Amino acid sequence: MTPEVIGVALIAGLAGGAVAALVIGSIQAWMARGKRGHVAFGRRGPPSAVMSDTARSSAGSGPFDRFSDRGKRVLALAQDEAIRHNHNYIGTEHLLAALLRDGDTVAARALTSLGVELVRVRTAIEFVIGRGDRRTSPSEITLSPRTKKVIELAIDESRRMGQPQLGPEHILLGLVREGEGIASGVIESLGVTLSAVRTRLLELLAESGGPPPANYSASPTQQIHMSGPFNRFSDRAKRVLALAQDEAIRMGHTYIGPEHLLLGLARLADLREADPSMKQVFDRLGLTLEQIRMELGKVIPSAGRPTSPSEVTLSPETKEVLEFVRESGGDKPVVPEDVLLAIVRDEQSFGAQLLARLGVTPERVRAAVGH
Repeated sequence: MTPEVIGVALIAGLAGGAVAALVIGSIQAWMARGKRGHVAFGRRGPPSAVMSDTARSSAGSGPFDRFSDRGKRVLALAQDEAIRHNHNYIGTEHLLAALLRDGDTVAARALTSLGVELVRVRTAIEFVIGRGDRRTSPSEITLSPRTKKVIELAIDESRRMGQPQLGPEHILLGLVREGEGIASGVIESLGVTLSAVRTRLLELLAESGGPPPANYSASPTQQIHMSGPFNRFSDRAKRVLALAQDEAIRMGHTYIGPEHLLLGLARLADLREADPSMKQVFDRLGLTLEQIRMELGKVIPSAGRPTSPSEVTLSPETKEVLEFVRESGGDKPVVPEDVLLAIVRDEQSFGAQLLARLGVTPERVRAAVGH
């Protein structure tokens, strides 16, 4: 397992708080109708057969009608990716994998030319999010709020380009423009910026004879998200965030608190190929992953079943911790040690008190880190 895959910053999409859920009701209903046989999208079969002949004649108008055949195929493949991982939702990560599976599109060529490949994306999804415990039925699968947002943005991109039908290229532009979902974290963890993806896609569109109109430009929202909320986080720090999310999911929690960040830091020190610097800090403190897990379990027990990744958000206290980390240190890269110091800066915080229960004071943490 390569560090770049382990370090996928899947948590990046949670930093912005609640995202406005722009629900595309007819697409959601269209997906749910698969069990009744109206739409081929709802059955496990060749993804290219997105709609049956009956569905084509009776689908009517609505957001789904805006999709080209290639665009419909991306949605079908995204559901197939969700089923492949036993997930009961279609997230932005499934859309990204789907775009790469249909390799003969401008969107896929733009991604692969930058080194974003299907096998690497799938490995990242499986490592950080994992597989569901049981096989998912197509009728159970819904769109995550971020995926609904991406589709709304994709529709807007096609409109701004003056193109009546929405294709894979618009979906990729929607992913980039949304800028905070799991897919964006995967892309950035592979050393590719969102702005580079957009630029490369527009270059290939121009080469193919289908450039956007002269007055087309990035929207203000897109420009805001290009750098990403964790653009200063090092690969090591991104690994901590990804591992913290994994701990929250494992415990069945619907939030990521400072306690999960602590567990992420401990896992970084406890991995089979441990991070040397973090291992040294935890050795100095006399702390182990199991100690923290056991002590946390006395205060906040596990829910007994894993949480869906689409349910997990950042707690207000964690947002404060990460905001403090981002604002401190000037332009220097954020490292895991910065996250640990931020957790204990307030002795009354839950993270600091959890460490205190284990005999670790903020002063000891600062000394172990070298501050």
